[in-house]
Amino acid sequence: MERNLRTTSYTFNFVWTPEYRHNSFATEIKEILFFGKIGFLTTRKEILFLGKIGFLATPQVQYNRGKKQMKKKANFAKWTGLWLLVAILIMPQAGVAESPPGIAVDVVIHEGRFVIFSLTNFYKNQAFQCPFIWVDAKVEDRHGDVVGHRKIMALDVALPAGSRKKQKEAGKEIIQELEMIFDQPRIMEVSRPFHNCQSIQTFNVNNNSLAAGEVFQDYLKDGSKGPSMVWIPAGTFRMGDIQGGGEDDEKPVHRVSVSRFAMGRYEVTFAEYDKFAQATGRKKPSDSGWGRGNRPVINVSWHDAMAYAEWLSQQTGKQYRLPTEAEWEYAARAGTETKYWWGNSIGSNKANCDGCGSRWDEKQTAPVGSFAANAFGIYDTVGNVWEWTCSLYENKYSGKEQQCLIKSPSESSIFVQRGGSWGNVASRVRSANRDDWQPSVRFGLVGFRLARLP
Repeated sequence: MERNLRTTSYTFNFVWTPEYRHNSFATEIKEILFFGKIGFLTTRKEILFLGKIGFLATPQVQYNRGKKQMKKKANFAKWTGLWLLVAILIMPQAGVAESPPGIAVDVVIHEGRFVIFSLTNFYKNQAFQCPFIWVDAKVEDRHGDVVGHRKIMALDVALPAGSRKKQKEAGKEIIQELEMIFDQPRIMEVSRPFHNCQSIQTFNVNNNSLAAGEVFQDYLKDGSKGPSMVWIPAGTFRMGDIQGGGEDDEKPVHRVSVSRFAMGRYEVTFAEYDKFAQATGRKKPSDSGWGRGNRPVINVSWHDAMAYAEWLSQQTGKQYRLPTEAEWEYAARAGTETKYWWGNSIGSNKANCDGCGSRWDEKQTAPVGSFAANAFGIYDTVGNVWEWTCSLYENKYSGKEQQCLIKSPSESSIFVQRGGSWGNVASRVRSANRDDWQPSVRFGLVGFRLARLP
């Protein structure tokens, strides 16, 4: 068995070698259990075959080497087979995602630089669509220090009927970004893959000519690049206080359809906004003493955010704007219906808020991308800074959450902000939570991210 880095593939062929026997007994047992479960998840035939090796193969091979030696080998192999069978029952899942019948999803790390998802459809007459496939990855530098945890995903993968296997590479941009900061970062470990593959008949996210999940940056007139964006597939979702216990203005829970659009992967940073301010002679906002650069821009009004979007549209020739409230929640949920995109508990060190367990909690903003992204590849939708939308606020949903006001509003207009901030408690950073302010308001809790139309 070859081992590349610390995790290679979650599909293995178990081969017992003298070199491998030199490992400790505890390691042997752990690996046998691990391989047994993987084999079971990969194909029942493989695990049964591995189990039979323990009971039948070795005695047959050793038959002519004497009864004593044969008995010794058989006993060892028998226990190996027992461990493999026990693994079927007791080991937690690893490496292969929970799949509908006839679907298998595996993942391998390629030279520490990206991952390759392998999907197999065993149905001859049934096609599947996989809107999200992702793993949680640990990245280390060449000294072995952990430099980040990232979510690596492939989006909108189609599995035609009768196709035996399809591969999808993902995560290359993560290493490219981290190489600018750290010394030879490499993906060292990944979790088992997660996905929500569904049959074409029941899948409600529409295919489109622009690849969902594709990350891009539009060029400005001076040849530099604009904000990092990711295409979001069109789809339908339930909007509002799905889990219950939220605020009155998060009701009624209702189904909303969203067209294809692109969303900023990060909140707009000081570096990006300052370039706009300098180019247009606009006053730069205060950073409250926390630093500029890769931190989210703060102390910006709705008018400031819209002016930046208009300038970026002129620079790129593309249509940028603030997201509608519905677009924001759709992108933040990324196919989930829980309080946060990772579940119903705030957890620890998953975001920046009052009680989130990060080193920035209730103190200041965190640099963008400090925590894992959701399944759409979007960072910091939970906490850090409130984000302006282009939708007018109403205390009960009645349609304005799907509308975008881009003309100059009156000062009596109230706009929705989403996401919560570093100063808010966990209940205020839920995907469904809302806030509202006049368009001229500026706070150290408030920033924004952009949307872009196709």
